[in-house]
Amino acid sequence: MNNQTLLPLAILLFVFAAWFVFHYAKRSTSCVITLLSIISFGLGSAAVALLPIDLSYASTSISSHESTDDDGIGNNSDIDIEDDTDVSQNNPTYLPWQITYWTTFFLAWLVLPITRETLLSGHFTLRQRLKDGIAISIKGIFLMILMGVVAVIGMAIHLQSIRLVQTVLPVLMALGNTYGLVLVSLLLGNGL
Repeated sequence: MNNQTLLPLAILLFVFAAWFVFHYAKRSTSCVITLLSIISFGLGSAAVALLPIDLSYASTSISSHESTDDDGIGNNSDIDIEDDTDVSQNNPTYLPWQITYWTTFFLAWLVLPITRETLLSGHFTLRQRLKDGIAISIKGIFLMILMGVVAVIGMAIHLQSIRLVQTVLPVLMALGNTYGLVLVSLLLGNGL
């Protein structure tokens, strides 16, 4: 898999996302909501499509590294995949992963919640609705951060350790995934 096949795949995924959204969206849905839906659905599809490509690249990279091993034994424990070389130069999926991850992160934490709350606001002018949507979204994000900190501290006290890698990071990853799933179910419930 090389860079020349990633671009047509991305175009195909976004064309499919556009077809899917246009096919199932109400005709009265605004262009902004339709565009946000296409981008969100396309980036979710991109993550699903990039995973097998990245895994096949990693397995090819490991097998080629094994075949060039000096002692010829092929022991997997001797392989250091993270050499001194830059990951972004050797892996053609590095840049698409970065774009997919950060764009999805920005959409999930800022754009989609603010859009949702702005649309649900009862104010009359766009400026008032946007201000209300931002205020409600900031309150929600603050509450989630507060609950996350309390959960991490509670787990560290319960396990009687503050080992960052073994205790805190898995909890943060689980909270991030849980937030994503809850957000998706809320947005799908409103047709966004």
